[in-house]
Amino acid sequence: MINRRIRNFEIKELIATGGMAAIYKANQVTLDRIVAVKVLHGHPSQDKDFIIRFEREAKAAANLQHENIVNIIDFGQEEEVYFIAMEYVDGKSLKDILNQVKFIPQEIALGIVLEIGKGLGYAHQKGIVHRDIKPANILIGYDGIVKIADFGLAQAQDLTTITVTGAIVGTPAYMSPEQAAGKKVDNRSDIFSLGVVFYEMLTGVKPFKGENYSSVIHEILTINPIKAFEANPLIAKELSTVIERMLEKDPDKRYQNIEEVSEDIIIQMKRTRTEINRKDIGDFISKPEEKLKNLMEKRKERHFERGIYFMNSGYEKIDDAIAEFEKVLLLDPNDARAKNYLETLKTKRAKIPSQKKIKEKKPAKKSPIFIGMLAGLIAIAIIIYFILNSFFRVMSSKELTGMAVVNTVPPGAEIFFDNDSTGMITPATLKGLTIGEHQLELKKNGYKPFVQKIEIKGNDTLKLDITLLTEIAKEDTANIIKPPVPKKQSPPIQGMGYLKVKVEPWARIYIDGKYVETTPIARSLPVSSGVHSVRLENPNYKVWQRNLRFNPGDTLNLNVRLELLEGALKLIVRPWADVYIDGKFYETTPIAQPIKLSAGEHRLKLINPLYKPYEEVIVIKPSQVLKKDVELEKK
Repeated sequence: MINRRIRNFEIKELIATGGMAAIYKANQVTLDRIVAVKVLHGHPSQDKDFIIRFEREAKAAANLQHENIVNIIDFGQEEEVYFIAMEYVDGKSLKDILNQVKFIPQEIALGIVLEIGKGLGYAHQKGIVHRDIKPANILIGYDGIVKIADFGLAQAQDLTTITVTGAIVGTPAYMSPEQAAGKKVDNRSDIFSLGVVFYEMLTGVKPFKGENYSSVIHEILTINPIKAFEANPLIAKELSTVIERMLEKDPDKRYQNIEEVSEDIIIQMKRTRTEINRKDIGDFISKPEEKLKNLMEKRKERHFERGIYFMNSGYEKIDDAIAEFEKVLLLDPNDARAKNYLETLKTKRAKIPSQKKIKEKKPAKKSPIFIGMLAGLIAIAIIIYFILNSFFRVMSSKELTGMAVVNTVPPGAEIFFDNDSTGMITPATLKGLTIGEHQLELKKNGYKPFVQKIEIKGNDTLKLDITLLTEIAKEDTANIIKPPVPKKQSPPIQGMGYLKVKVEPWARIYIDGKYVETTPIARSLPVSSGVHSVRLENPNYKVWQRNLRFNPGDTLNLNVRLELLEGALKLIVRPWADVYIDGKFYETTPIAQPIKLSAGEHRLKLINPLYKPYEEVIVIKPSQVLKKDVELEKK
């Protein structure tokens, strides 16, 4: 077949082969572009009924024009060969990726499923059910675009029950129960199959993995797989619940449409503050092993930081802290920090039940003599109470306690209170502090120790936001060549500190509410020593504000990347259109949810091949929804 010409396509090399067809890389001669050509093997091409159905469904698939679906270019017969020509995806199949890495990182898997959902949702709206969703049919480009392949062939296989040597054609491990049983299927069958793929991506194992065809079908029909978070404890339980619903054996208990799946996944992403884009997916596809290692390292640090947060939140969060440090050790069994914290927390946790048992211990039955003695003691206690009541009223003010919330930039400083280590790391909340003056000390490697006198007031919370200053190692200072000071240079103002500001992209600087300067600025700003409020403002970004301490003669270097403010675009297009924002394809209408966009100007373009293109510059205002109702004009 290599170097053979089939109609307008020159076959160049074999990409893959399967039970029904082989796929080749080819050159479309007239347009001089690379395409993929699927050539049916001999035995299905001899079945006239199969060919009729195959042709009808190939034509139906050709009408599915969507960014997340492989585009059909041509279909036909050249001599004895039946073929489908389709767009070539420069990337890998999900099957290839799963063969390279043990599992797909949660954030990447979520992004892939959402992309698949867009393509499936579009096909389902057109009345097309795929019926063969599996990793081999999910193609992911190096640009991060996910595409579903084999729509035409999958449909043809299930128009009626097609059999080969007595078996249902398809991939058993990914079939829905109704498909495995030979029943009529609908869009919910694709949801089940996607649930199997989702499970495999996150855990690295198939949920139904019998030793042979019949045992796999038996598991699909009768057995519920172990929960995804049990197969991989790094998976959030809430996300595992989404997969469980996708894998419901009864279609009526399953998600009823793919949009519901996507909505629940987006909710979980918001809950965990997960953000993913096509570039992230493309980078992972390019170097999956390297990127998996990097993502797992970032995730380990995220779990560690959450563990510190819960550890500093009191006994009621001790179980959450233990769970986070256990996840750190799942990712890195040799992490000494997590081991130490986990051992300490488990020791504390072990003491809690014993204390509870003491409180819950039921008193033994008492004799009448004991009861009489107890009554006498109670009477004496009441007398003593009235005698000492005034004393306790005086002392009660001394027993009042307060709290202190300590935040540092950067976080992770060890907290010392009145020269004693608290065992806590910033950010942290110190509770039960006696009223009066105390000494707070913060220590972090690479930064100057911070010492400050603080006053705790009864039943009050003191909030401290502290920026630590970088410390230059002593052995390095001897080698620093000090530039000569120009004669006319003014000496530092006594009692003044200095602020060096670098902001991305730019900001107006306010100190104690007064405008000072607009970045970028090269010089350092003089600030009187003490604590001052520093605020950075940019109309399209969130306000950055901190209380910072300035020490006489010291320069505080402030590097800030402002966080974009968001607005949204609610778009209605009649009849429909592919939506492009700033030159990039976003989605095909109708789009149920408002499109989140950064504040500022964006170029909106709407494309429908039967209508004139619509193009407009829109302005998104922070925290506002811009509503656009567009009726396209016919060509």
